[in-house]
Amino acid sequence: MNFIRKFNVLITEEISYSKLIQSLPRLKEFNVCYIADWSKVDSNYKYFSIRDESTDKLLGAFCLFFSKRKGMLHLSNPPFFQNCGLWIGSQGKNLYYQNSHQKKVLKSLADFLGAYKWVNISFPPECIDMQPFYWEGFVCKVRYTYRLKTTEFRELNNASKGLKSSIMALKSKGISIHQTLDSQATALLENSSLQGRKKIESVYFKKLLEVLKTLETFSVVKAEVNQSEGVSCGVRVGDSFVYLFGGAEKTEGLSLGTASLYQLISNELEANLQLIDFEGSMIPGVERYFRSFGAELTPFYNVTKEPAVLGVKKALNI
Repeated sequence: MNFIRKFNVLITEEISYSKLIQSLPRLKEFNVCYIADWSKVDSNYKYFSIRDESTDKLLGAFCLFFSKRKGMLHLSNPPFFQNCGLWIGSQGKNLYYQNSHQKKVLKSLADFLGAYKWVNISFPPECIDMQPFYWEGFVCKVRYTYRLKTTEFRELNNASKGLKSSIMALKSKGISIHQTLDSQATALLENSSLQGRKKIESVYFKKLLEVLKTLETFSVVKAEVNQSEGVSCGVRVGDSFVYLFGGAEKTEGLSLGTASLYQLISNELEANLQLIDFEGSMIPGVERYFRSFGAELTPFYNVTKEPAVLGVKKALNI
């Protein structure tokens, strides 16, 4: 099935990953959604372009996941990704023209999504104009992540005393560091990342890891001591390093998760790396941990729309 909508001389349509990247190669440096062809993980990962009908110029791009829930079509972010990777091309004029251009593209996207009954997607933090979605009847909510400048990570000036003490202690504990994703490390990642998720998502996760391992920009660190270990992994996207997954065994007196994450980021500190993105931070314990690095709380927006039948069921407590 080919998905296509046309609104106000802008065309929003499904596009292959290869054709999208051919149109704009620098998308690979914009968002995790574009560093690989995730449609190879599953055909329900779908890429879309927003184009000007008259000029065929690429104005926007995004990635969605199509699934069935309760027998109905459901649109969401790609599984395990923080957002849909919405990219909007810049308009090189004054602020009025920039805002108007963005509004036009977002209105086209809101109209496109408005044709579906069940939607739950998030946008990159750079996208803050939610008015077209309000106007289309979506519920718009703020969510949060943490981002840390590499200059701050080097000094950890804003980090908690607890984190600084943990890192100092870890350096003296004889922890061995490996840059490998063996079966035990993979199992730790799966146990941590798949909690509370559906069985089918385990399949997606394993395939996603297989694709990530083929990328030159993917990094993993395993910290090991006394037959216990922690593992963290992430990927370079342009001038940012995105933390993706982590897991650790419980070890008395040691935080191997902290050791692996600290070493993972340290390995990536090059001159052109500007930002560390910890991604999703809505779980209280995870939020507190990322906050301890002295990272900056960063809002991003989520829009939802549910089928009317779900509202009736909630009202009747069915």
